[in-house]
Amino acid sequence: MVAFAPTTHVAPAGEDVIRYPVIADPPLLTGAVNATVAEPDVELVATCDVDIEKAKADAATFGGRAYSSAEELFANEDLDFVDIATTPPTHKMMVELAAKHDVAAICQKPLAWQMPDAKAMVEAMAAKNLPFMVHENFRFQTPMRKIKEIIDSGAIGRPFFGRISFRTAHDVYSAQSWLVESERMIIVDVAVHLFDLARYFIGEPNTIFTSAHRVNPIIKGEDSATILMHMPDATCIVDASYETKSDHSTYPQTFVIIEGTKGSITLGADYQLQVVSGESVSNEVIEIPNHGWTSEPWNGIQDSVVNVNRHWIDCLKTGKTPETSGFDTLKLLDITLGAYESIDTGEVFTVGSLLN
Repeated sequence: MVAFAPTTHVAPAGEDVIRYPVIADPPLLTGAVNATVAEPDVELVATCDVDIEKAKADAATFGGRAYSSAEELFANEDLDFVDIATTPPTHKMMVELAAKHDVAAICQKPLAWQMPDAKAMVEAMAAKNLPFMVHENFRFQTPMRKIKEIIDSGAIGRPFFGRISFRTAHDVYSAQSWLVESERMIIVDVAVHLFDLARYFIGEPNTIFTSAHRVNPIIKGEDSATILMHMPDATCIVDASYETKSDHSTYPQTFVIIEGTKGSITLGADYQLQVVSGESVSNEVIEIPNHGWTSEPWNGIQDSVVNVNRHWIDCLKTGKTPETSGFDTLKLLDITLGAYESIDTGEVFTVGSLLN
């Protein structure tokens, strides 16, 4: 067994600007860059793509130098961190390369398809005492931060039940064609975010049980899944679907119900939030900040990317451990892979089994 622990880091004294490159697949690049370069003390120094012409085009748009080789980028640049916005099969190579060059890293989710690869990444960064964060952004959405604030205030008492739901019939395959061929699909693509929200709102589960289906015949993996999560003093239902048709599209919104001993919280369509606390009932529509480059229906998700990056930069400056550190993400990956194990065995999965 390999033991992992959160690491801390203090940014070098006297540095006014945090320098970083982004290594990204095109669909992930724009949000990753726009959300970070908006920070006044962050400078994008390079972009990297295996297609040098794409890298040059990105550099022309966002600034910095263009590379087609990550090795060459690390060798030539003086960096404070690297933003790895590529697909999961490349993550281990990229993170270990960052560790080799003593560069902090923030990496897209899922961190890996297999636990040994994820552990190797966390171990490599921890061995160099380098900050390492995974871009688990749903908890950083403005409505989710509001819900957490209400729970922590004690307004609804101790949570004992939750339901976290993401259901849509939006065409996700045109922009993400790899989802069609993936044998593991909606759980690793969407439910992973909902698992993290369940942990964020209610706490760590002891066991989970999964029921999943493939509704759309053109795909290989599951496009509908329901997971029952048992916490020590609570239960949470997580459900996700890419085949839920409606006359009102709410993509890509997440719905939340949290019930507590003194009240409840309901986040419904179009960010309508209701809080019941004792005899008091309040209703409001959560306003999503507009960052200029964001647009409907993505503004809620894009705002969360801004919040993720602000949190990451703050951690680099102060030495705080990121909320979604590499170490924390091992727990989330254990739940995610455990959901598939529950499908395969038809049995309850004991959380933590894959961490040993």
